[in-house]
Amino acid sequence: MINNKTLFVVASGSGGHILPALILAKNWQKDNNGQVIFITGIKDLDKNILENNNFINKIIYFKLNNFPGKSLLKYPKFIWQFLVCFAKSYFLIKKYKKNNINNITVITTGGYLAIPVCLAAKKHKQEIILHELNVVPGKAIKFLADLANKINIVFEQTRKYFFKKLNNKIFVTNYPLRYNLQDKIFDRQELILKINNLNNINFNINNKTILILGGSQGSVTLNNYFKDFILQARDNNNLINNTRDNLNIFINNNINLNNINIIHQTGSQDSFNWENFYKDLNIPAIVFSYKQDLKDYYLISDLVFARAGAGTLFELEFFGKKSFIFPLKTVYTSHQVDNAKIMVERNKGLFEFKQPF
Repeated sequence: MINNKTLFVVASGSGGHILPALILAKNWQKDNNGQVIFITGIKDLDKNILENNNFINKIIYFKLNNFPGKSLLKYPKFIWQFLVCFAKSYFLIKKYKKNNINNITVITTGGYLAIPVCLAAKKHKQEIILHELNVVPGKAIKFLADLANKINIVFEQTRKYFFKKLNNKIFVTNYPLRYNLQDKIFDRQELILKINNLNNINFNINNKTILILGGSQGSVTLNNYFKDFILQARDNNNLINNTRDNLNIFINNNINLNNINIIHQTGSQDSFNWENFYKDLNIPAIVFSYKQDLKDYYLISDLVFARAGAGTLFELEFFGKKSFIFPLKTVYTSHQVDNAKIMVERNKGLFEFKQPF
């Protein structure tokens, strides 16, 4: 029987926000047996990640563009969308509020969409819990910190980015992983046979398997790096005497183009024909833009090339995968660099930091 408690979850824009929010929501429902209302954006990625999660009672889609920054002409539209999101959130929370008691909890993993929803929750005097999953807090989390009842962080180093007066409501918790110890138990031969059948592929069980992960939205830059990496390996006749960093990765891991399987998450923005690329090189490869559950691919991989989203790093650590970490760094953010440095330091010998492109 569902009780009067209701959880509002706000997450959008990327798997790094939505997937851990789903785990948090599942755990909450298991403990409270209440309703779960998930508020997200209108991107196809948001919709694809949330489909088939039957424990969610209702999914609500809000439209809020990215913060305009220096683009002054975009502010009127952004402000209007923001006010609409606030108004919808206010009346939605009012609808689920029972007899003026505090029966609603709002949780968020960040993103600008969280701000109008949390402001509406504060107006109704309902509980707000923030979950910051990166080392450096995002702008939305920092903005909402004063309003929150509780701030959960997964890196102790994150605490210093908040005002000291907030210390009593900041707690270090585990990253909300979607896997458990049971997921590590597998038979390699059976799993590769399963993967071969599902993907109409012919992975050799004796080959080394390389996994390339660009995050939920993919990374054209990482894709191009790996393409050059493969072409250098193909064109080099004597890997052992080659001192280039790219090729030393193959040397040190006893890999060559004749003994590899490749699993490559390319993202939806890369127009390059990766399937033909690997086919021309006679390399068995699985190519996909996005896949929500990567467990089987993690299990059979021997070497991983990955971006440094917090979720990816914690999952690679959980499965104990030797990984080369390529953090994303732009003029707007370098949070992946901070994630990578800390996770590489605590996983010496397992993770290796590669300078951001």
